[in-house]
Amino acid sequence: MNPFLNALGFQSAWWICVAGAGSWLEIPALIYCAALMCAHLYWSCHRWQEIKLAALVMSMGIVLDSGLQYFAVIDFHGLSVGPLVPFWLWLLWALLALTLNSSLNFLKTKPLVLSSVLGLVFGPLSYFAGASFGAASVERSSTNFWVLGLAWMLAMPAMVHQAQRILPDAKNPKQSATD
Repeated sequence: MNPFLNALGFQSAWWICVAGAGSWLEIPALIYCAALMCAHLYWSCHRWQEIKLAALVMSMGIVLDSGLQYFAVIDFHGLSVGPLVPFWLWLLWALLALTLNSSLNFLKTKPLVLSSVLGLVFGPLSYFAGASFGAASVERSSTNFWVLGLAWMLAMPAMVHQAQRILPDAKNPKQSATD
């Protein structure tokens, strides 16, 4: 998928999910995210590798966010199952995975420390922005900023590493996965 359209799609999904969290708009937001994933995969030359990466990153994200919620760092709003985070977050994590071989593909050629720094800065900002729109509740403290930042400082390079491992060269349609 075109990197610009990929980034635009992810950002639109983030806004729609945040706006719909815990309201009657949540189901349409889930449908939008699912349709966006289907469109991305339809145009992907590496469909199965992208599905594998999306499943892996989504699993990592569910564990990370559910842990943050369990330890009362943040409380997400929306439809969920038991102690797990809401379904809209599941789909956002899967959509984030689909950016790793498109709009964020450049991170795979950079030192992982860049992914760490980006995660440290933009991870907490994303959570605080979502909370300011009512998608979650989080106390705006330096402690929470650092907990969220450290979580993302580890998560972002882990996701980029998995993208490198599963699909080393997303620009080459003939490339096969190493696994």
